[in-house]
Amino acid sequence: MRRDLLDATVHLLEEIGSERLTTTAIVERAHVSSGTFYRYFDDKADILEALRSEAVAEISSDLMGGVARALDRDLRDAVREILTTLTEALERHAPVILAMVDAVPSGTQSNVMPEIEAGLVQLARVIPARHLPDLDPQRLEAVVFMVMGVTQATCLRVALQRPEGSSRDELIEIATDMLTAGLVGAR
Repeated sequence: MRRDLLDATVHLLEEIGSERLTTTAIVERAHVSSGTFYRYFDDKADILEALRSEAVAEISSDLMGGVARALDRDLRDAVREILTTLTEALERHAPVILAMVDAVPSGTQSNVMPEIEAGLVQLARVIPARHLPDLDPQRLEAVVFMVMGVTQATCLRVALQRPEGSSRDELIEIATDMLTAGLVGAR
């Protein structure tokens, strides 16, 4: 039943967005009583938080896999793998991510998923450290800090705000070139 409520909420987020989402709409879509809803969730914010937690966990897992696949690749291919993996994960969770973005004043320019960044910072050091072995530890930390922020913001834009006529692959290639150049220039 809990899964049905979560799935109904995702479908409603796709159809009507978070602003028009109500608990009444959720129970009607899930074909359950409001009592059933309140057995699992306190309110609309609670179910959105549950969806957010699921999205963060799944995106983090996807990213860990992406980093693992990127480890033995050259720098450009490693960057492309990370960008592709994160963009695809964000696209799969677009309705929930958009609800999160709508809840913060700066939208896609804010870090709507700080848990992802916090959980992956150790892994994020591996690729720059491997490809830029001469960086001193302080410089490496600065590079990782900037790359993580730029990567997350870029992937959010590619996943959720592509300009009309632009393809995801084209934008990922542009971002790959930019991030690779930035990493090489950080030496």
